[in-house]
Amino acid sequence: MMAVAVRRAPGVDGASFAFGASTLSLALVLIAVPRASWAVVGRDAGAAAPPAPVSAPATAAGPPRAVDGRELIVPIPGAERLRVDNPLGGIVVRAWDRADAMHIIADKQSSSPEALARLRVHFTAWAGGEISIEARVEAGGRERALPLSASRVDLVIEVPAELGVEAKTFGGDLSVIGLRAGARLETTGGRIVVNDVHGRVITHQLRGGQSVAAVEGDVDLDGVEGHMHLDRLGGTRVEARVVDGDIRAEDLRSDDVRLSATTGTVVLFGVLRPHAHYDLRSYGGEVRVAVVGAPAGFELRARSSVPVVSSIPLATLWQKGDRLRAVTASSGGRAGLASTAPGGTGPAGTAGRPVVELSSVLGRVVVESVPLVDRLQ
Repeated sequence: MMAVAVRRAPGVDGASFAFGASTLSLALVLIAVPRASWAVVGRDAGAAAPPAPVSAPATAAGPPRAVDGRELIVPIPGAERLRVDNPLGGIVVRAWDRADAMHIIADKQSSSPEALARLRVHFTAWAGGEISIEARVEAGGRERALPLSASRVDLVIEVPAELGVEAKTFGGDLSVIGLRAGARLETTGGRIVVNDVHGRVITHQLRGGQSVAAVEGDVDLDGVEGHMHLDRLGGTRVEARVVDGDIRAEDLRSDDVRLSATTGTVVLFGVLRPHAHYDLRSYGGEVRVAVVGAPAGFELRARSSVPVVSSIPLATLWQKGDRLRAVTASSGGRAGLASTAPGGTGPAGTAGRPVVELSSVLGRVVVESVPLVDRLQ
């Protein structure tokens, strides 16, 4: 049996705990005390009962809203992974300085106190080291994972940095900050923000856009609609795919970079690493590489229906139809690539050179040199 330092707040009717050999379940919406008087284990026995949810005053934008904010600190001994599912709003997961506990903040709002009372947030600790937090709505005598137009629940969760995180929303934004065991994020219509994370990052998104920065680990981003911004990524591999949207990548320190868009522009800005492989593709948009520096030059493999635009001198090795293979003129021309057959892939980074593959079926391929000062501004 798992012991927990949480008790029901006095004066809250209907709160219940489900104890068992493998799980502990808390109905956060019922047992957590209001933010004005929260504590780790509830209030003192003699304290006044928590106030009922109140309606916010009416504004010109709409009718009054019933609101309720709750906080809870829960001990999580032995926890290894957190799963959060919130179809009713947004999720923020950020690291804090405690390794033995989790801090949960739930902000609820709805069109009426009655509708507000049907919103639930559940915390479950499993014996295998997994923690789950779920937002649900009571409808028809059952709790359901349904998004609502007139109600929402927003969650802010502070966790030990070494806790692995998986989070999912429907229309709410998703943010993770300061984690050290990676993150797996999924949303239908929210924006994804990742900052200062170590470990593998995986995202799946239907629409909303993504901003991923300061990650030390492999990155795999998938989106249908929305722009992607990648900055200061240091894993072995970076892969980003979007159907309708642009991709802008800056300061990627990975050896394998693959960026692809169907209708949008793909831009890579930064230093090209020796021996690295860059593969940038778009069907209908422009593909651009702004090179800050390439110590050993680089090899270019391009495909475009219009001539490649380059401000960097190139020595053409092979060209057929819309395909071009060249090297920077200062990197030794043909000499270093004599062993590679025309049109073949060859060894990446021959003689220390990075390989840059740029492809656009309908748009331009652009290669340019940019002073380092542009990156700093």
